[in-house]
Amino acid sequence: MEWQPNQYSRAQLEARRLAAAEWLQQGTHTHREIAEYFGVSVVTVTTWNARLKKKGTLQATVAPGPSARLTSVQHEHLRTLLREGAKHHGFRDETWTTRRVVELIGRHFDVWYHHDHVRKVLRQLGFTPQMPDGRAAERNELRIASWKEQVVPELEKKGC
Repeated sequence: MEWQPNQYSRAQLEARRLAAAEWLQQGTHTHREIAEYFGVSVVTVTTWNARLKKKGTLQATVAPGPSARLTSVQHEHLRTLLREGAKHHGFRDETWTTRRVVELIGRHFDVWYHHDHVRKVLRQLGFTPQMPDGRAAERNELRIASWKEQVVPELEKKGC
């Protein structure tokens, strides 16, 4: 019986390593036998054996990822800057776009993010994407209703 999962998820890969670790610790099988049974190369088994001797386990390690580019203090300062409003920081209106936030972070902290990534920073700060209303602030509902009453019927008569 060989180890043959249909898909190799992280959990399956770890289960395979841990099962192979038992075989390695028993010392009753050759590296070639282990490799054939678990469907890996002999080099992989040798690597597993070295890791097992060095660390004592073949459990998966958690990659910490890159360190944060802004400190928690800078995050709080950024939250304050954003709440001051875009006009306060020299933009023509109060809309915070990701490109504007990138510029704000760059100016104040000398850290430059890609505009697509800054959404993650904003989400960490508790901000959510907002959609514009789509209607002009200057919209005059009375004039629109009047136009619909007077002009639209005339246009329909003419067949426009």
